[in-house]
Order: sequence, then structure tokens, then C-alpha cells
Amino acid sequence: MHETNHDSDKITIKMRHSDEDYHEITIDWSNESFDYRKQLFHQLSAYTGIPVEHNLYVNVNRDLHQSDGLLNTEWKDGSFNVGYAWQYDTKEHAMNAFRDGDCFLFTTQLFADDNGMYCEYDLQHQSLINETGCDRNYCYYLGRRSFTERVSELLKSDELRKICDENGLKLYVQPAEFLRMNLNLNIAHLTHPVCTAGISALPGLYRFNANHMYLRYRG
Repeated sequence: MHETNHDSDKITIKMRHSDEDYHEITIDWSNESFDYRKQLFHQLSAYTGIPVEHNLYVNVNRDLHQSDGLLNTEWKDGSFNVGYAWQYDTKEHAMNAFRDGDCFLFTTQLFADDNGMYCEYDLQHQSLINETGCDRNYCYYLGRRSFTERVSELLKSDELRKICDENGLKLYVQPAEFLRMNLNLNIAHLTHPVCTAGISALPGLYRFNANHMYLRYRG
């Protein structure tokens, strides 16, 4: 009797923070009841400790000429995704982003903007990583587990998220006031972290201004 081997529908990828060993994530492309997006984002949530509804997106860089990613359909109340062109976020797109055996280095990114406060994950393929230190592709300091844990703490704060959500529209209407809010909440240095290697590689893109990171009277 012939039996179908469903293992061919599964892939396993590995990812790690800069100061940890690799962690495995498995995606079963054939599982339609809990599709590839939910599988990925729920496993990322378990890995980071950040509730799945606070993560908008995962960015995947396989090489210097290929950047892919997936939106989380369970982000917040899902309203953001209503107007999104889903034809660009297909299973084929995801299968091109992730291949069995891929290894990535992991970074958590915190955002506070007109969408409120949320995070995104950035995966850089190991072939892009400079093993001797930071470069334009990856910062070992920002890629540490402790940075992800700090983001997790902030996103689990109902009070902080409420403030950011209620004041998000000020980003474009009152940008100076929005920056002041981020400074007062002491999160500006986390929403716009700076790596000196990134500044050196792309000085026109990354510009460091300490006054945009911390209030002067804070130590």
C-alpha cells in the first residue's frame, strides 16, 4: 500500500540571537487549518516572549539582492491588513523567503509611530553576517536576547501601549510633540537604535543626534 510522505511539505529553519545558540522553527506548508503565516508568527512569539498581536512583520534577507517578508494577519485587530494587497503575500512568496536548512541571525525592532507601538523581526541570512563584528547588515549588540526582552517588557505594558496608540497621529501633525513623547517615555533610543558600524557604512542614511535619543536631564 502506497503511503504519502508529508515530510516533504515541511521545512526547518534556524535562527538565533547574537549571544545564543540556534533555535529551530518548522513550517508545514500543507497545513491549511493553521497556515504558514500563523505557524511562523506563533513560533516567533514563543521564541521572543512577545505576544503575537504586537508583531506586525518579519523581514527576511537571504542575500544582498533579495529581501522578502511576511505580514502578520493577527497583528492588533487585523484592520491594518484589510487594505493590503494580499496577492504579494502568497505562499509562493513565503516559500521563496524560507528554504529548508536556512540559518538566520535575529533582531527585534521596536516602533512607535502612527500605528501605535509594535515590533518587527529582522532575519539576516548567516551568509551575510560578518563574523568578526558589526557591519551594515547586522549589529551584534542590538541582536542580543536582552534587547528583545526589553522590547517584550515595553509591549506588555498596557499603559505604555495606550499612550503610544492614542498619540500616534501626532507623528505627522505634530512631529516635535511626538518626539517629545518618545523622549519622555524613555523609548526613543529603542525605537531608533544606532550602531556605529551602520553609521560608518551609510553616513548619509544614519545620522546620530543624542538630543533625539535622551532628555538632557536624564543620566
